[in-house]
Amino acid sequence: MKISACSRTNGPITATVSNWRLGSFRQWLATTMTATAMLLGGCAGIASLPANRLLVENALVFPMDPARPAPFIGYLLVASDGTIARVGEGRPAADLRAARRIDAQGQWLLPGFVSAHSHLWQSDFAGIASDQNLEGWMAQLYGKVTPGLDAAQLYRLTRLGAEHHLLNGITTAFNFTVTGGDKTGRVDRCQLLAATHSGMRVLHGFNVRKIDAQWTPEDAKERLRAFLQWAGEQRGSGRYLGTVIAGAGMYYDDPAQTRTEAGLMQAFGLDNQQHYLEAPGLVSAERARYRWLKEFGVVGPKLVYGHFVHPTPDMVFEAAQAGAGMSWNPLSNGRLGSGTPDIPAYRAQGLRIGMGVDGEASADRADPFENMRAGLYQIRANRQSASVLSAFDVLRMHTLGSAEVLGVDGVVGSLAEGKKADFLLVDAKGFQPYKDPYAALVFAAGVENINGVFVDGEQVAAQRRLAGVAATPDAAPCDAGKQP
Repeated sequence: MKISACSRTNGPITATVSNWRLGSFRQWLATTMTATAMLLGGCAGIASLPANRLLVENALVFPMDPARPAPFIGYLLVASDGTIARVGEGRPAADLRAARRIDAQGQWLLPGFVSAHSHLWQSDFAGIASDQNLEGWMAQLYGKVTPGLDAAQLYRLTRLGAEHHLLNGITTAFNFTVTGGDKTGRVDRCQLLAATHSGMRVLHGFNVRKIDAQWTPEDAKERLRAFLQWAGEQRGSGRYLGTVIAGAGMYYDDPAQTRTEAGLMQAFGLDNQQHYLEAPGLVSAERARYRWLKEFGVVGPKLVYGHFVHPTPDMVFEAAQAGAGMSWNPLSNGRLGSGTPDIPAYRAQGLRIGMGVDGEASADRADPFENMRAGLYQIRANRQSASVLSAFDVLRMHTLGSAEVLGVDGVVGSLAEGKKADFLLVDAKGFQPYKDPYAALVFAAGVENINGVFVDGEQVAAQRRLAGVAATPDAAPCDAGKQP
């Protein structure tokens, strides 16, 4: 019997069978496997072995891939390991098979959104301090609410926030964690577990805690070392993408915080996303501290500025020249009255820009569609020009652009062979006919149009409901008496 006719669609299976042909017994076993598969239905029998996980066809594909900038009618094939095996135009070959097949019937297929700046634990605090700027908002949330949260509560809140992200089409996020008074690392572990248990991918923002006489740089280093050792064991699911310093040094008059964060970056080879120049009332003090970022070697390709609403032109130039990036958070910046960063000017300097939905305590919705629109409208209104920033620009910032800023663009952010099969299916019937698909998607679509959310080619949400691993009951690993 020949199996070459199936090799086109079942290459991994053919290769596996070929590898067995090293001896008489192995040749017999390979022949038996092939014959059994043929008896079960020819090539379809072999295809029943998990060569390909999923085939989505008849979709309008938005690759967000620099090599393929225009949407096209086509298909996406997911390999058994959850990576994209093929993205093709037109119809797939008739003999292309997968364990699951979806006829998209014209739905739009785009990469899962990437939030370059999220606070997943803030999921239960929408509307808090509704008439306060950043300073009053922080006093209420961090001064009154946060100190009372324990590890079990933070697990629940983070899991809920991650689920909100997934339901709204965000499949990868940078998560700023909160530590409170914990010095054991338990709250760190619980927040990472919560995010990965939801089914989404996450970069864990490690909160160093305020450096003072009771919490030394050596204490912070040991806690981070222990966390990284533990977190390294969590990579099996592919949901944990790494740890980044959640920078807070620019909030303090003492340079010890920035010096410690810089030392941890160097000691462990970590990036740093630094909240910086968000609130207008803090601009003078934070600009004066900028010298510490330069003095301690923080300004460089491993630095991402969170917000970066009020920099000087020199700061923008130096950030771009150093290869740094920024996360733009329009919903939060608008709600807190923080201002609007001059994105066109930043782009002109070559600064790398991603977009984040921030936390539900400040943006109130983990909604990438509203976030894109809010940002786009703010920029156009400020510049009094509708051509200064396009729908494509903000869509790219919330997908591949955010992945680039976070350093995970080799894994997520666009639909390209070898990347993770994280994508959305969007029902576009409500905004057809259209002339420019990018404009229709950004201006007219919303989370209510998302019919399916997939991570690794496995469905985690369908029709605005969690599915698969995302719907798994909470095992409460962080309840009292349990040690994550």
